Amino acid sequence: MKLAEKIERLIKKSRYKATPEAYDRALDSFLQAVDAYEKQKSALTEPNIWRTIIKSPITRIAAAAVIMIGLGMAVYLIDKATTPAWAIDQSIEAMKNYRGIHFSGIISMSWEDFFNDLGVQDLPEFPVSQGKFEMWAQADDKLSRSSRVKMVLPDNIIISGRKLQSYIQLANGTTYDIQGDHMKIQPWPTSKLLKIMKNVKDTWKELYGMDADTGKERIFIKCSSADMNHSWEFEFDFESKLLVRLRQWNNNNNHEGLPTFDMYKIVYYEQLPDEIFEIDLPDSSRIIAVNTPLYDPNYGMSAEGLTRQEACHIILKEFWQAASEQDLDKIRKLFPYSANWSDEVLRSNLGCDQGPAKLLELGQIYEGRIGPVAPCTVQFKNEKIVIDMIVMFREIDGKSSCIVHSNKSKPRPVE
Repeated sequence: MKLAEKIERLIKKSRYKATPEAYDRALDSFLQAVDAYEKQKSALTEPNIWRTIIKSPITRIAAAAVIMIGLGMAVYLIDKATTPAWAIDQSIEAMKNYRGIHFSGIISMSWEDFFNDLGVQDLPEFPVSQGKFEMWAQADDKLSRSSRVKMVLPDNIIISGRKLQSYIQLANGTTYDIQGDHMKIQPWPTSKLLKIMKNVKDTWKELYGMDADTGKERIFIKCSSADMNHSWEFEFDFESKLLVRLRQWNNNNNHEGLPTFDMYKIVYYEQLPDEIFEIDLPDSSRIIAVNTPLYDPNYGMSAEGLTRQEACHIILKEFWQAASEQDLDKIRKLFPYSANWSDEVLRSNLGCDQGPAKLLELGQIYEGRIGPVAPCTVQFKNEKIVIDMIVMFREIDGKSSCIVHSNKSKPRPVE
C-alpha cells in the first residue's frame, strides 16, 4: 500500500472532527503559506514553484501529509493533475437557477457604525456586533442582488429587509421601521458575485482538496477586489460545483483580521416562501419609524427629465460650489451622509478646514458598482487633487432623484 493511501485511510478512520474555529485557523495558515510561495516567485528561476514541487511524487505525498495535519484532519490537498479541470463558469452555470439561499454563519461587524453611516443615530439599542446568525435571502429577477433578506442574530434580534424598507426587532418586541434600501446582499453571492470574481485573476489563488470526513473533493479560492475593497475565500464542492462556504472581509482587500461574514453552511432553494421573510410586528404603538437622509425626499436633487450624465454634472457642480462658498447646509442637503456631522467634522472631511475648495475640472463619468463615478479635480489651499465622486440615483414616490453618495477611493494628487 502506498504511503499516501495509508495516510488517507488513517484520516478516514480518525474520530477527530475539527471545529469551525480550528478549521479557520488552519486554512488561514495554509493560505498564508501559499502567499509566501507567491512572494518568492520573482527570486526563483522557475515561474511556478508550487507546480514544480507538486509534480514530484515524494514531495506531493509530503505536501498532502502536511495539509492533513494543518487542517485538523478535516481537509487535505490533492494533486490537481489527477482531478478534471474546474472553471468558475461551471459553478456559475450550476447555481444560475437558485433564487433562495439559507446561510448559517458567524458575523463580526459593528452594527452601530453600519447604521450611523446611514444617518441612523437615534436607535437607543443596536444589535450586538458579532456572533452566530441565520439568514435567508431571495434574489431579484436579474439575480444581481437580494430582493428580501431576513437575519436572526444573537439575543433573538431579527432584521428583515426589502427594497426601501427594513425592520429591526429587538427581543422585547420593539420594532424599528427604517426607511431605505439598507439590508441587502449585493452582488448576489452566486451568479453575480462569481462573474465579478472572474475579473480579479490578479489575486486569484486556486487549490484542490478533499473533505476527509465525507471524501468529497473541494476547490478553495482566495481572491480580492481593490475596486470594491473586499476580499473573499470560497469553497466549492467539486461534484455539484455549488458554493458550500463563503468568507468575506468588508472594507479590506487583504484578508486581514476576522472576516465580516463567515458563512460555513449554505443551503440552496429554487424559491423560498414569502412567509419566511415575515416578522410578527407588535402593536403599532411599539413600531418606531426611523427616517434616513439617504431616502428622504428633502435631500438630494431632482433628476426628472435629465439623463444620468446631465444630473451628475449639475449636482457635482452645485456640491463643489457649496464647498467653495462654505455653504454647509447645502452640502448636507446634496450629500446626505454628512447630515448628522458637526460643522467641524464636515469641514475637516471635505478638506475645507483650511479654506474653500474649488472645482477645476469634471472628468469623464463612468458607471461604477453603486452609481456613476466622476473624477473631480479640486483645488484646495495648498494642493490640487483628484477625487472620484459617486452619484447615487433614487426612486422615491415614483420620482427620480440623485444624491452625492461618497468618494470611490482615496483622493490622489494631480499628475
